[in-house]
This record gives sequence, C-alpha cells and structure tokens, in this order.
Amino acid sequence: MKGKKEYCIGCRCDYYNHDNPQGIKECMHFKDAKAVKKLRIGWWTPQDNADNFYSVTTNSCHSSPGNYADYSKLPEHLKSKKQIG
Repeated sequence: MKGKKEYCIGCRCDYYNHDNPQGIKECMHFKDAKAVKKLRIGWWTPQDNADNFYSVTTNSCHSSPGNYADYSKLPEHLKSKKQIG
C-alpha cells in the first residue's frame, strides 16, 4: 500500500511537507514510501518485555531518532512472546 502523509507526522523529514523557506513541496522520501506495520518502543522504555512494544502503521521511510525505535519484528529474545498485528 502506498504511504500516506498522515503517517509523516513525527518524522524528522515531515518539515519538507509544509511551508518551508527552501520552497520544497514534499519530502524527498515520500514518493517511494509504503504504508507498513511496525512495532514501536520509546527510547526510554526497557526492551526486555514484549508488552512494552506496540503496533503502529507508518511509512516505510519514517525516521524519528531520539524519540522511538521501529522494528519490523521483535528482538530475538522476545520473538515467541508477541507478534505484529
């Protein structure tokens, strides 16, 4: 499925999707973006419990360093405990 602008919120490149001094109309990654399901966890949250991860739908190119991490699957030590969905 094609990516959606609503999934750009919180991404460091969302700046380019709005009125900016450079006059760039759209993020350079958006044209190739796909909507994907990922597991998300805050940087401050311990990664030792599968219940600390939550499922989100976001763009494949979404990047928000310092806020949270997105995983396509759980780390190996938690794999049998929770699935994306």
